[in-house]
Amino acid sequence: MKSTTITACGVACAFAMLFATPASADCPVAHTHVGVNPTWRPDWSDPGNPALATDSDTSDDNKLWLFSLPPVHETAPTPGWPAWGDPTAEPFLQLVPETTPGGDTIAKPGDATKTLYTCRFIYGLNGYDDPDGIQHLDGWHSALGPQGVWNLAGGDENNEPAWDIGIQRVGTSLADSTDFFMMLPDDTVVLDTDSSTYKFSDCGEKIWEEDDSAWVIHSHMNFYFWLDNSQLNEIAVIFTAYDAGGVYEASDPFTFRFAVPEPGALMLLAVAGLLAMRRRAQ
Repeated sequence: MKSTTITACGVACAFAMLFATPASADCPVAHTHVGVNPTWRPDWSDPGNPALATDSDTSDDNKLWLFSLPPVHETAPTPGWPAWGDPTAEPFLQLVPETTPGGDTIAKPGDATKTLYTCRFIYGLNGYDDPDGIQHLDGWHSALGPQGVWNLAGGDENNEPAWDIGIQRVGTSLADSTDFFMMLPDDTVVLDTDSSTYKFSDCGEKIWEEDDSAWVIHSHMNFYFWLDNSQLNEIAVIFTAYDAGGVYEASDPFTFRFAVPEPGALMLLAVAGLLAMRRRAQ
């Protein structure tokens, strides 16, 4: 696992701690799910009924895949599921400037033309900034889907499964690949170069989850970008999931698409995001 710690630019701030919640099935943030069998689909009118489910390719039943909140999520189903947004429309994931506790933007060390952005917004059944919604986008979690068909193996607390899942960064649309990185709640920087990897077991994030009686992945991790005013209005980052334990085949590449707001909309987004977080904190 490649990791460093970033301290010079003061990235750590009060916002990061607001959502650094412990592992729990009730965790109030939207993670990207890591599961298996990407072509199996339930009938969403009755997702618990195996007779209505379909699987368009049984040869990939042992293959990892990444996906967002499914249509039956009671709080915040993802538009364009299973990706984070509809590929034919505007990106669903939104970026906002990261700031210090005093509200100042954070300049990139060595290049003051670029400032720090992150993906932080509230989304629910009533759209963006829904006070009853949840925060997107925050880390990774095991799939715990209907009928258990997407779930990673492991239902015995006393026998840890052999799978050893990790995430590999494939690439980004940014001209300078160093302008993207991810950060753990303790301010450790990971996945900051193309081809870098992060294995969940190296950080103790392969755990037994009592609520679901399953061995799972649960990792809080935020997306960060150094951007200047000349950036395009959309950024892409590509990842794959792999299994160092050899149980599962690696996933196909998964693309996250982020919307970069127009300069005039930045203040409105920042204020809306702060108000939404304050409502959730009350």
